[in-house]
Amino acid sequence: MINRIICKKTVLFSLFLLAGIFSLEAESFRVSKVHEISVIQSVDSESTEKLGINEALAIKLPSDQTFIEGLELKFEIPEAVASWMDSVACSVYANITPDPKSTQIDYSGTRAYVKTLPGKLSWVLQIPLKKENSIKSNNYTTKVDTVIEPTKNVIFVRLQPVMKGVPEETLNAIIPITVKPILMNKGQLTFKLVPPEKKLDPCTIFIDDKMTPFADTSKVFLDTGIHDISIISEFYRNEVRTVRIDRAKNTELTVEMKSLEPTLLITAPEGTEVLLDDVKCTVFGKEFVISEGEHKIKFSIGDYEIVRSITAIKGKTYTANFSLDLDISEN
Repeated sequence: MINRIICKKTVLFSLFLLAGIFSLEAESFRVSKVHEISVIQSVDSESTEKLGINEALAIKLPSDQTFIEGLELKFEIPEAVASWMDSVACSVYANITPDPKSTQIDYSGTRAYVKTLPGKLSWVLQIPLKKENSIKSNNYTTKVDTVIEPTKNVIFVRLQPVMKGVPEETLNAIIPITVKPILMNKGQLTFKLVPPEKKLDPCTIFIDDKMTPFADTSKVFLDTGIHDISIISEFYRNEVRTVRIDRAKNTELTVEMKSLEPTLLITAPEGTEVLLDDVKCTVFGKEFVISEGEHKIKFSIGDYEIVRSITAIKGKTYTANFSLDLDISEN
C-alpha cells in the first residue's frame, strides 16, 4: 500500500514537473555534455550518438536544406529507463544560444516540444522543419506537432530526468540516438535556356504536357522518374528533351535555343570543292545560316561534279553530304 502511494506521488510529481518545464518563454539551463551530429542532404545520411541523462545533442544541418522536410530521431531505450516510464524527458529547443559546442554547458532557448520517453525499448521521434511536409505519424513513430525552425541551422535536443526516486541505474543509463534527415520524395529540375542572341524571347515550357512558368533560369520540383520537356516558341525552333529526376537531387538541363532561320550542314571528302550559289564554301561539318528560298550546291572533285538544289524553309536544317562510294559485288 505504501509503495502504491509513493508511486502515485512520484508520477504526479513527474506530471507537474513536465507541465512546468513546457513553456514558450526562453529558459536558461545547464547540461553535463553536448554531443554533435552533422546531417547532409542524402538518403545515406545517418549518424548515431550515445547520450547520458542530462546531456544534449546539437544536430547541425547543411546550409542548403532544399530537400529536407524534417529529422528522424530513433532512440534505443535501455531497460533501466523503459521500466521507469515517464522518468526521462526529451525536449527540443528553438532559438538556442550561445552556439552549441562540446565545451559549452550553459544555454538559453525556447522549449518547442517536450515528451517523456515511453516504456518501450525503441522510440522514433520525427521533427518537421517545414510547414509543407509529407511527414505522418503512425503506431511506430511520434511526430512533433509543431514546425521547428532551425536556429543557425542547428536543432538542439536535450534529455533530462523528470521523476524523483528513480534508481542510480536509470540515471546512469546511456541512450543511443540515431539521426537521419527526412527527405521529400521529389527531385528538382533546374533548366536554363540559352538564346542565340543576348536577350531571350518568350518561350512556353511544358513538363509532361503541363505548362510551367519560366524565367531565364527556373527551378521546379518534380516526382522521381522520367519526364518529358517541351519548349515551344514562335521565335525559336521547338525543342524536346527527356530527363530523369532522382530523389533529393538537382538535375540541370541547359538548352541552346536555335533561331528559326534555315541552316545548312555540308560534309564532303577532303579535296572537294563546294560552291553554294556560285560562292566557294569554307564551312564544313558545322551548321550555318542560309536565307529562305532556292539555293544551288555544286560539289567538284577532280573532273567529277554534281549539282543539287534545295528550297530552304524557315525553321528547318538541311544536310548536304557528298561522298564517293565503291561497290564491289561477286556473282
